[in-house]
Amino acid sequence: MNLTGLTRLRAWMAERSLERLFVSQPENFAWLSGGGENTVVAFRPVGAALEVTFDAVRLHSSRIEATRLGEEELAGVEVVTYPWYKPLPQGPSDTHYDLTALRLVLSPEEQARYRLLGRDTAVALGESVRFADPTWSETDLAAAVSEELWAKGIQPLVLLVAGEERVFRYRHPVPKPRPLGRLFMAVVCGRRQGLIASVTRLRSFGHPQAASLNQAVCQVEAAILEASRPGATLGEVLQTAQAAYAELGQAEEFENHHQGGLTGYRPREVLAVPGEGTRLEVGMALAWNPSLPGGKVEDTFLLTESGLENLTLDPDWPMAPVEGRLRPRVYEG
Repeated sequence: MNLTGLTRLRAWMAERSLERLFVSQPENFAWLSGGGENTVVAFRPVGAALEVTFDAVRLHSSRIEATRLGEEELAGVEVVTYPWYKPLPQGPSDTHYDLTALRLVLSPEEQARYRLLGRDTAVALGESVRFADPTWSETDLAAAVSEELWAKGIQPLVLLVAGEERVFRYRHPVPKPRPLGRLFMAVVCGRRQGLIASVTRLRSFGHPQAASLNQAVCQVEAAILEASRPGATLGEVLQTAQAAYAELGQAEEFENHHQGGLTGYRPREVLAVPGEGTRLEVGMALAWNPSLPGGKVEDTFLLTESGLENLTLDPDWPMAPVEGRLRPRVYEG
């Protein structure tokens, strides 16, 4: 059980005079339970809910999920079971109330889990991309990435691959049976114990534009990362991103894909959009993903007292300094 989260939730309930709240949305269930899983199909439908009162927490579950949840996810919590054909109990719930703000500042325990997840996700993706061959198809690489992730207990919630034919055309390239060719990209949002790490890596086999595109997109990212400081709003950071694209002479590319935002129990807990007023705080996680046709950079960062900590650092991936921070290069050959 996430005791820090439970304390926050009860304080939030008291402010709203709620005597009880049913928590069933997968991102909230995972947050409050300390990484528990109440679905068997990615995110929906749910098979269980946590009933939170000021003196107890109870697990309400269909009989299908009750034993697994009681033994593997929430040992010691009272379990109330229902026939699989009956609905879970009704009442005030997180389908009526948005709990996102309560999840954004991660506890020390959540941060420790995130560090392990981030490293494992980056290593799994990096190993797959380095092993790939230009004759592979996009779906071949997606299968290899998925295998590496699942071997580490990570669910590929988002898995995108684009080969040379498609990487210049699409920002969200669902894998197709097309050849990887001389330049390809793999993107993953990997989920374990509720938390999600986002990473993008590219590889080139002598593509003439690979290095220059990477350099350009890393310059945009450098401006974004420098602006990602406690007290700044997401909207303010986004203005920095927009200006960085303009400095490249490619202002229009700002419009062609979102730039990222706060992450945690969803790939983007709060997406950075113009005017977004959410202020950054120490303990929040960020995943920015500036891109150009044929170029993209993305890692998951934790905002700490001393600055940004890269949670998805792969020690075996080639890196180079960009504005004083090591950032991933396109893997060549």
